[in-house]
Amino acid sequence: MTLDAFLKTAHVLGAIVFVGNVIVTGVWTAIFWRARHTHDFRRAARAIVITDWCFTVGGGALLTVSGITLALQRGLPLWDTPWIRQALVALTLSTVLWLVVLVPAQRRMVQHTGGANDEPLVRAYGRWSVWGWTATAPLVYAVWCMVAKPG
Repeated sequence: MTLDAFLKTAHVLGAIVFVGNVIVTGVWTAIFWRARHTHDFRRAARAIVITDWCFTVGGGALLTVSGITLALQRGLPLWDTPWIRQALVALTLSTVLWLVVLVPAQRRMVQHTGGANDEPLVRAYGRWSVWGWTATAPLVYAVWCMVAKPG
């Protein structure tokens, strides 16, 4: 296998793991959210944290490192190549939302102790869900940029 083929494979695999985990986590958490009155939702919140560190961070790192390496290897200027710049801006926007909004909401969901007052959990989950889907949109756009290569 050539270095180029290895890097392309790593880049595609990173995109699948990264974006796939983001979307699938949103879906299965919504399903588990509906069952929170009969199940301990903190388990789902802990699973979000674990899968984020394994698949979101791991897949995102693989995607980013392989993509930048491929671009540099091919002599493509990162900031002066429109589709690469647009994808990097989208990835950065999504990452900032994850760090600033989603990670704190995840912590609140994990820390929720249950009991009669469900309101803190409802607020934390609502914030996580709305901003999580919002942070997913730029990732889908970045995938489109990689495929369509808009000028």
